Amino acid sequence: MCGISGLFRQGGLTPSDLPALNRMNDAIRHRGPDDEGIWKSEARGIALGQRRLAIQDLSPAGAQPMLSATGRYAITLNGEIYNFHDLRAELEQAGKAPAWRGHSDTEVALATIEAFGLDGALARLRGMFAFALFDHQKGAVALVRDPMGEKPLFWSEVDGALIFASELKALKAHPAWRGDLDRTALTQFLRHGYITAPATLYRSAHKIRPGSYRMFGPGEGGAGREAVYWDSIAIAAECKASRFEGSFDAATDELDRLLHASIRRQVIADVPVGAFLSGGIDSSTIAAIMQAQRTTPIETFSLGFKEAEFDESRFARDIARHLGTAHNEIQLSGQDACDLVTRMPATYDEPFADPSQLPTWLVTRFARTKVTVALSGDAGDELFAGYGRYHSLSRKWDSGLKGQAQRLAAGLYYRMIRLGLVRPALMLGRQEVGKRSLRALDLRLADLEAPMRAGNVVEAYERTFTVVDPAHHLVRGAMPAFEPLVGVLAGRVGWSALDQATMLDAVRYLPDDILVKVDRAAMAHSLETRIPLLDPDIIRFAWSLPDGLKTRGRERKALLRAVLGRYVPRALWDRPKQGFGIPAADWLRGPFRTLASDLFSKERLDRQGLLETQLVQAIWADFLAGGQRRVNLIWTLFVAQLYLDAEERQP
Repeated sequence: MCGISGLFRQGGLTPSDLPALNRMNDAIRHRGPDDEGIWKSEARGIALGQRRLAIQDLSPAGAQPMLSATGRYAITLNGEIYNFHDLRAELEQAGKAPAWRGHSDTEVALATIEAFGLDGALARLRGMFAFALFDHQKGAVALVRDPMGEKPLFWSEVDGALIFASELKALKAHPAWRGDLDRTALTQFLRHGYITAPATLYRSAHKIRPGSYRMFGPGEGGAGREAVYWDSIAIAAECKASRFEGSFDAATDELDRLLHASIRRQVIADVPVGAFLSGGIDSSTIAAIMQAQRTTPIETFSLGFKEAEFDESRFARDIARHLGTAHNEIQLSGQDACDLVTRMPATYDEPFADPSQLPTWLVTRFARTKVTVALSGDAGDELFAGYGRYHSLSRKWDSGLKGQAQRLAAGLYYRMIRLGLVRPALMLGRQEVGKRSLRALDLRLADLEAPMRAGNVVEAYERTFTVVDPAHHLVRGAMPAFEPLVGVLAGRVGWSALDQATMLDAVRYLPDDILVKVDRAAMAHSLETRIPLLDPDIIRFAWSLPDGLKTRGRERKALLRAVLGRYVPRALWDRPKQGFGIPAADWLRGPFRTLASDLFSKERLDRQGLLETQLVQAIWADFLAGGQRRVNLIWTLFVAQLYLDAEERQP
């Protein structure tokens, strides 16, 4: 696990390029405090940087950037190759192994690329990774990202050169960086609470998409050539074409076996390894199997809230006691969060509104005091249908004519409100509303109507679970957002509503929200996180399951529950899903109120010139008066202003 950076200028490096790369590399020191390295070829116009967090092979033999045995390839890699022992054995048996210099996974990855080419290697690598690979023979550089997007990779063109790095802050450290804000990306953020790949907040910066690489070099064009080596939707279609046909018990056995295999691979490290334990289904399952494979107690970590209704730490404590782990926990208060929230722009670099970023930031900092690697239970909801919204969608959309009638009636009701035929008592806390509040009401009604206009189930799902569907009304000069994946998924013949909704989240919400949250928070404290549920075998297995095995009756994550029940008594974990949320409404009306009111002031909004001042102020005023119930919208606007304020204050 590391931070990577680099610069590629066709025609050769200039005298200013290496000082610029050093600045970029220094900007991500937190991702790798153990060592740093720069490799360059001035004539070929390439320079690669690395900030090392030593996990495998702590000796100098594991340092990066690294050259392949023949010298054809140079690599700087962030992440872990979990099957590197198997790949090393395969290379040796095939007579394609080099004279090994050490035992790092990066050296094995390079040898695999040299033996089978980039595409052949990517078909074999099992892990989380983002890397830059320079090919001396072709004079080209490839920017590569892992299948599900666990590790980040950004790129931009600056002053005639390609620059790339693990985080946006490294690109922004280049002296020639000019970051014009992208109003379309800002609209997308207000709609979802995050910005999806390949976009960023800046017009000139881009993300490498999960499961793809982008090749830059002779004949590849200025923006490079994108190649997809892992197409989640196509792979899911293959899995669904040959569905798992076994019983529920057989499926439970298979998932248990796959989890054991994945966790066994992912605990391999030359440094201490622990696990997060929230007390929920996913993290408890990972911790239980990890502990079952150990003879000594593993370190587990949880975070609780001083607000009792949000605190699940007691459940984590009970499960840890049953498993016999060495459990550690801390608490978060509203004042703690207020002190922390202004740090988030520097951690995430672009607007990111998932409120669980705050407890995640704290628990990862806490874990780093005892371990260097921590396993996480993320991805269980997206793979095994854990969110309640999946099941409510299936029931409503699959209800045939009754469902259609409900949607038509709801659409008519909202139109009657807009025409003034129905008093909007549920929408606003005040009976007398001014012009600004009416604009806020109009936005709310447009948001409620959006799912009613959906032409298919995945569009209805996408529109229902946005922060606010017509987000373009909040951004000056913005156009309505468009989600191309909706049409792709809607065209899949034979896919159920559950199939479509979970797949949309797997390819968008998971990589651009959940995995971003964990990576940035953990790496801010030089902690590596690993996600056993994102093993390719588990992913394929999950995508092959018929709905009846994912949801036995109406039980969410039925298979994960069945596996967990083999290790932990049901009484310790069988309760309604709570999630890793925060008491956002109480905090915004309490310790965050002064800060939020300043960020939502007319003077500030007018000066920035990005958000619609009157509309934003109306939404904030309605919230303070008790009428605006969309706490997630208030929180998302609050986060947007935090980032825009930080951007405004930068030199």
